[in-house]
Amino acid sequence: MPHSSGGGSHSGGSHSSHSSHSGGGSRHSGGGSSSSSSSRRTSSTPFPGCKRYLYYKNDKPCLVYSNYDIRKSDKSQFIASIVICAIVFLPFIILSAIFMVKAFSFPKKIEYSKYKHKTPEFVIEDNLGVFENEANLEKSMEEFYDATGVVPAVITVTNDTWNQDYKSLEAYAYDVYVNRFPDEVHWLFVYSTAEKEGGFDDWYWEGMQGDNTDPVLTTERVDAFTESLNTRLLQRSKYSVDDAFAITFDEYRPVMMKMQVNKKNIILGSVMFITMSAVAGLTIATSKPHKVPEDYKKAVPCELKAVYQASCNFCGGMYIVGMHTGCPHCGAAIPPQSYIQDPQGNIVKIL
Repeated sequence: MPHSSGGGSHSGGSHSSHSSHSGGGSRHSGGGSSSSSSSRRTSSTPFPGCKRYLYYKNDKPCLVYSNYDIRKSDKSQFIASIVICAIVFLPFIILSAIFMVKAFSFPKKIEYSKYKHKTPEFVIEDNLGVFENEANLEKSMEEFYDATGVVPAVITVTNDTWNQDYKSLEAYAYDVYVNRFPDEVHWLFVYSTAEKEGGFDDWYWEGMQGDNTDPVLTTERVDAFTESLNTRLLQRSKYSVDDAFAITFDEYRPVMMKMQVNKKNIILGSVMFITMSAVAGLTIATSKPHKVPEDYKKAVPCELKAVYQASCNFCGGMYIVGMHTGCPHCGAAIPPQSYIQDPQGNIVKIL
């Protein structure tokens, strides 16, 4: 259905469209403290489901109990954050990109034959007798149609034609449109006036465009057209009514088919894109894998049932019996030691 494209009046305003053997092992420094998360946990004391790791620091063995391999970085949270960003943020980023792409519109001429299989009729009805050069107005309307595919129509009436039965000129223009133009590709203008006492010209005008004209007659273009037309109609000493319409059609004929940039879409798309990208980047950055402590990188699993310490005869550094053939500190060979092993080969007692 048609809708208002704006209008104006004599008042000047226009409106827009809408160390030794010892039992037990030295513990990792920390006095029994532990660090844990919902799935990963390390501790200096054993706990259910843990595995023991051994590393050396300051020539002494350190034992860590963990439910994961402490030598490897945990990437699960990092991967989860990427997946979440892909699911939650990516659609917004794509949407913002679409907003910015759609901000640039390239109008396409309307094909009148799709709506009515005959040459368009350019309606010019001057019921007031105010037009001075209808031929020039018709020429401007035809050229506007040739460029855009929109069919202009201009009708003049007296105020009495509509102000008794309609609440506004807009309502009257709507009624005229739906009764005369079923194709939805016309752009109707109704100019109305009545001479009052003292020669005062009480005039109004209203534009009504068909829905199928919207790709060409966008809000921004129509608002600019409305402002320009109303400005000329206010300068009656310079422009006649038909001249005001003809000149405005000529002025905006090339403008209607130019690329249009929707600034609101660009701003909205840019703000959304920058915000979502920043949030996604921050989420991923704060979830990146934690670095493995240098001490943990050299740790080895220690599956001995009983842990015994001994000191190296050369450097004096402490080591775990049964874990090495050479000193982990100086590399010197460790002399044979007597101990008792269980059937699985674990040292259970030093002799």
